[in-house]
Amino acid sequence: MMEIYDDTLPAFGVRQMTADDIPAVIDLQKRAFPGQTPWRAEQLQRHLEIFPEGQLVVVDMNGSVLGSSSSLLIDWDDYAEEANWSSITAHGTFETHNPQGKTLYGADMGVAPEARRMGVGSAMYEARKTLVGERGLKRMLTGGRIPGYCRVAGEMTAKEYVAEVVASRRHDPALSFQLANRLAVLDVVPGYMTDTESCGYATVLEWLNPEYASSVLLKASVSHAALEKEVADSMRGSRRPRRVRIAAIQYLMRPITSFEDFVSQVEFFVRSAKEYKAHFVLFPEFFTMQLLSYINESAPAMAVRRLASMVHQYEELFQRLAEETGMYIVGGTHPIIQKGKVFNAAHLFTPNGQVFRQKKVHLTPWESGPYQLSRGNRLYVYHTDFGNIAILICYDVEFPEAARVVCEAGAEILFVPSCTDGREGFFRVRYCAQARAIENQVYVAVTGTVGNLPLVPNMAANYGQAAILTPSDYFFARDGIAAEGTINQEQMIVADVDLDLLDEQRVNGSVIPLQDLIKDAYDGVIHYADYKGQKHKTSADAEEILEGTPAD
Repeated sequence: MMEIYDDTLPAFGVRQMTADDIPAVIDLQKRAFPGQTPWRAEQLQRHLEIFPEGQLVVVDMNGSVLGSSSSLLIDWDDYAEEANWSSITAHGTFETHNPQGKTLYGADMGVAPEARRMGVGSAMYEARKTLVGERGLKRMLTGGRIPGYCRVAGEMTAKEYVAEVVASRRHDPALSFQLANRLAVLDVVPGYMTDTESCGYATVLEWLNPEYASSVLLKASVSHAALEKEVADSMRGSRRPRRVRIAAIQYLMRPITSFEDFVSQVEFFVRSAKEYKAHFVLFPEFFTMQLLSYINESAPAMAVRRLASMVHQYEELFQRLAEETGMYIVGGTHPIIQKGKVFNAAHLFTPNGQVFRQKKVHLTPWESGPYQLSRGNRLYVYHTDFGNIAILICYDVEFPEAARVVCEAGAEILFVPSCTDGREGFFRVRYCAQARAIENQVYVAVTGTVGNLPLVPNMAANYGQAAILTPSDYFFARDGIAAEGTINQEQMIVADVDLDLLDEQRVNGSVIPLQDLIKDAYDGVIHYADYKGQKHKTSADAEEILEGTPAD
C-alpha cells in the first residue's frame, strides 16, 4: 500500500482508500462541498474494485480522514473534443477506466474544512504524480473548479478570468492552488459540471510526467510495462541491431466466403515474411474490407460499423501471429468504435502480445462522408527492439507536419499503410512518402491494396504498390528506393535498412534537413500589397497593412 508522509505540518499520511474509509469519505465530502451531491457508497466501492491504486485518502495520526482523491485511467484521445466530467467518468461510475490508458484522470479531490492550508491537497497531488511515475504514464489530467469566477462573471468571460489568474493578476481559491502544484491550463470548458460558483465552467489541467519519453503529441500513447522496459533500455544505450529487415505486403483484395479464408491469406504472408527473417511486416490500409465481401452490406456507414464489430477476431489473429513468429506486425488498419465514434485505426502487434492503435488523423472526403468516420487527435512514436517507429495512415503522409513531429521525436522508420483506387491517388501517397523520407532523413515503408471487391462500397477497384524508401544521398539507394513491387500484383517485397547509416547521414549527409529546419522563418508570412496606389516594400509597411492601418 502506497504511503507518503508530510513532516512539515501536523503529521498525516496518504494511502490507498479501503472499504472501511467509505463512510468517512462521504462525510468529508458533505463538509467540503456543502450543497453538492457527495459520492454514494456504492460508487466508491465500485471505484475500489475498478482501480484501487487510484483511490486515495489522507489520514492524520489518529486515523481521521482529512482528504480524499478519486481517479481512473483513460486514453485522452477518446475525450479531447468532449471534455466534461460526466462523459469521462461515465457519470461517476468509472466504467470508462482503461487499464491501458496513459493518462491518470483526477475525477475528484476534497479536503476537510478543518484541514485546509495544511498541505493536504498538495500531498494528494504529489501522490498522484508518484502513481503516474510508478506506472510509466504520460500525464495527470483533471478538471478544475474556478469558484472565484462567479463574482466577476458579469465583467469578463471565463477564459479572460482564467488568463488573469494564470498571470497572477487575480487569485482563485482552486485554480491558484493547482497552478502552485505545477499543473498547466489546457482549456476552459463550459458545462463541465454542475457548479454555481464556477458558473458551470472548469479548467482542463495537465501535469506531464518528465520521465515519460515514449510518445509525441500533435495537439497518447504507448502502454505496457514490457514496452516501457524497451524504452528504458534504449535510453540507457542498449545495442540495437544495425540492419533491420522490413517486409511489405501488396495485398490482393479478392472476394472470400468466410473469416477462415481471410486467415489463410494473412497467414501465408506472415509465414513467408518469417521465412525471410523479417523484423517488421506491413499490411495495407483497409485490407480487412475484404471481410465485407461475404457480409454483404451495401450502406457504407453500416458496412464499416459491422466490420468494426469484428475487431476482436482481427486482433486475436494478429496477436497470435506476432507472438508465434516473433515479428512486429503493422496489421494495416481496421475500424474501431469508441464512445459511439468510429475510427480508422492502424494496429501494431508486438512479439510480446501487446497491441497499440494509431488512429488516422487526416480523413479523406469518403471517410468523413459516406463512411462517417471520426479523426484521431494524436501521433505516437513506438520504441521497439528494432528502432523507433511511427505510423502515418495513407492521407496522413501527405501532411509534412505529421512526419516532421514524429521524426523530431525520434522516429527512424515510418510505416504507411495505404489504400488507393486509382493511379493519381496512388502517386499522391507515393510521392509524398518519398518526400517525407528526404525531408526527415528517415526510412519509409509504404504499401497498398491491389485487386478488386465489386460488391464492397468504395473498394471495387484498387491501385497499389509497395515500396521501401530511403533518404536521397550517397549512403543509400541511388534513386532512394530500397525495394518496390510490381504495380497491381499480389506480392511481398523485402529490404534491409541500416539504422547506423541513418544516424551517420543525419549528421554528415550532403544536406541535413532534419537539423537545418529554421523554425522562426515560419512564424509569420508577410503580405505585400499596393494600398491605394502606394507600393509598400518593407515588412513594417506590410505588417501595418495586415493590421488594417494604412502606412503614412
